[in-house]
Amino acid sequence: MSSIFALLQYLGFFRPRTVRTLATFFVVLVVLSFIGMQGWSLHQARNDRIESARVQTANMTRALAQQTDDTIRAAEVALVGVVQSLETEGVDATTLARVQTLLRLTVAKLPALDSVSFYDRKGHGIITSRTQITGSFSIPDRDYFKHHAGSQDRDMHIGSPVRSRTSGRWIMPVSRRVNQPNGFFAGVAVATIDLEYLQEFHNSFDLGRDGTIFLLSSRGKIIVRRPFSEAQINADASKGPVFQTYLNKGKEGSAVLTGYIDGIERMYSYQHLAHYPVIAASAVATMDVLADWRRETVRVLGAGAVLLAVLGLLGRKLIQLIGEREQAQRELRKAKTSLEKMNQSLERLTLLDSLTGLGNRRLFDTVLTEEFDRAKRTATFLALIMIDVDYFKRYNDLYGHPAGDACLQQLGETLMEAACRPGDVAVRYGGEEMAVLLPDTDVEGAVAMGERFRHAVLTRAIAHGGSPEDVVTVSIGAAACLPDQDDSSCKLLLQSADKALYAAKAGGRNQVCMAT
Repeated sequence: MSSIFALLQYLGFFRPRTVRTLATFFVVLVVLSFIGMQGWSLHQARNDRIESARVQTANMTRALAQQTDDTIRAAEVALVGVVQSLETEGVDATTLARVQTLLRLTVAKLPALDSVSFYDRKGHGIITSRTQITGSFSIPDRDYFKHHAGSQDRDMHIGSPVRSRTSGRWIMPVSRRVNQPNGFFAGVAVATIDLEYLQEFHNSFDLGRDGTIFLLSSRGKIIVRRPFSEAQINADASKGPVFQTYLNKGKEGSAVLTGYIDGIERMYSYQHLAHYPVIAASAVATMDVLADWRRETVRVLGAGAVLLAVLGLLGRKLIQLIGEREQAQRELRKAKTSLEKMNQSLERLTLLDSLTGLGNRRLFDTVLTEEFDRAKRTATFLALIMIDVDYFKRYNDLYGHPAGDACLQQLGETLMEAACRPGDVAVRYGGEEMAVLLPDTDVEGAVAMGERFRHAVLTRAIAHGGSPEDVVTVSIGAAACLPDQDDSSCKLLLQSADKALYAAKAGGRNQVCMAT
């Protein structure tokens, strides 16, 4: 309080121990109290509107998730009867005719379904609920058909949205494998969900001008989004804030986030479906949520401005000085925050490989030293696997360097998925070489990790016409050590893993070799 008097005296507003001193102090006290109460009230009102928006989007998302879950369940129920009839009674003409009648009755009762069909083991259409087919009645190249043809899995499969070849509409396929009595592949039963049906339900919600609703697959691919755009179907949103929040905070939640597609700030609520690998989300724009609050704020501030003007010029310069000081502090904080973010970004960039998203050689050298020292202190094993892409020069020669970069990106993603322990460090060692440092792991564990990654690469099935395997493969060398008190073990670990890698390549590639 004495500092306020001193400041006012310095500015020449009053002389000590006069009535003007008390009057000025009263004015300052009234102004600050008024501003404080109004500011708190406005802030609380803003929080109330944000909370109301959170409740609104959470309720919408629950309804959206339930409707989507029920729609997929209806498709699954339709498939159960079809698969059971075909596997129990066979695929003779009488059974097919009866099942086709059943399909048409089922689709007639379920408006969400575009069609239900059965395709033989070659992907050719046999029966369908459709009464008229305008396009190709064949699906041997569809991903969901290939999935069932190459897997013994009997579970239902939800495929990525595609445009129907028989109707031309956008659909989401839900499929199941059909087996012959001997267990061999007999074909695929497919129920397709009409995306327009989902859109109609989404459009029934009042989201304001810039609200959005969307469904994501468990891999972060867009199934359908409001506002609708064909270009966004199957688009990758795994790097978006909603999917990242889902990965970090659980299967349902709410948060104010900036849209990955359009950059609009919204209150988002998301929820993973109870029974299927789909994430439902809805959001309202904070601009829409706070529109009434802004108008009320303008009115309150206007009335406050009139009141403050009545208080006179005695408090004006003090308020101006406080405002200038606060503005300077805000600018300093903003500059400090910007600098900190820039430093953090630069630090991350120096440790990451820009192409694959893996760590770079600098990160590897740093972590290797740290983990080696820790292993010495705790007397635990430290393992290393070295990875080299087989026939990668041929790949670049055949497909070009941009395709080679895309191949390395896919392998980087696969490696990050395989190196799933918190302490594992995956890096791009150089060129097409990668490495994974495995703390507290012996050589058998390193070999197991290498095999897991090798199989994951094969599962990717990246076409490679220059490889004997016709797909991209990797050769892997694995080594481990129990560090000595000197640093020789560290060098030996690198040398051993490198020798094991060359042994894997010399032995025919597409294998994991363990250092002796």
